[in-house]
Amino acid sequence: MKILLTNDDGYNAEGIKILFDKLKKYGDVIMVAPHHHMSGTSMSRAFHDKLQVIQHEENLYSVTGTPADAVVMALYALNIRPDVVISGINNGFNVSTDTTYSGTIGAAMEAIKAGIPAIAFSSDWDDFSHAKKDLDYVMNFILNKDLLSSKYVLNVNFIRKTIKKTKGIRITDLGFRPTEYYYVKEGDYYVAKRRHLEYEPEEETDIHAIRNGYISITPLKYGNQTEYGLRELRNKVSRSE
Repeated sequence: MKILLTNDDGYNAEGIKILFDKLKKYGDVIMVAPHHHMSGTSMSRAFHDKLQVIQHEENLYSVTGTPADAVVMALYALNIRPDVVISGINNGFNVSTDTTYSGTIGAAMEAIKAGIPAIAFSSDWDDFSHAKKDLDYVMNFILNKDLLSSKYVLNVNFIRKTIKKTKGIRITDLGFRPTEYYYVKEGDYYVAKRRHLEYEPEEETDIHAIRNGYISITPLKYGNQTEYGLRELRNKVSRSE
């Protein structure tokens, strides 16, 4: 299996280094990742700017663009033909509405656009301990159960760092996490801040899973449309007819 590895935290980030090392047992790994930290860029692309590809060593490149740029450059400039694109491990969960903004997810979505299966990995903020312990468990689960698909991204979130042991894996829908946004003025600039409000997450969602010691795997279609939304709308339409 040929694996194209990318992320949104930059080619030198801890999470991608973990993947670059651990994924070698599953196939040939080639890293093409942003040269700089690019969180929150979703599927943003540099269409008119010049981009540079820097080779740091064999099978390790960085791109002076976004995570989506890195995938597109790998496919169409470096002519890499992977069997799967793996993005991460992101420093911080990619659950709920964060999946809309995530560059980690955006890179994986570029793979889906190209007809290539993709996995996005994320862990709790500043903690890769569960990711290191459970990566093989998740990879074997995905491969043995033939979960890879070019129809959707497998969005994987490891459990919270405050929980000692993983209970298992759950296939989940996106949850909703109410968030309050605000800005702090520092001199001539404003700094974006946010806080998550208290709430009880729905069962069978990504947030509920990681809070309760389960690794979450959420299938995200292009545009982050999940099957739950389709079922809900179809049920509402059928009831009104």
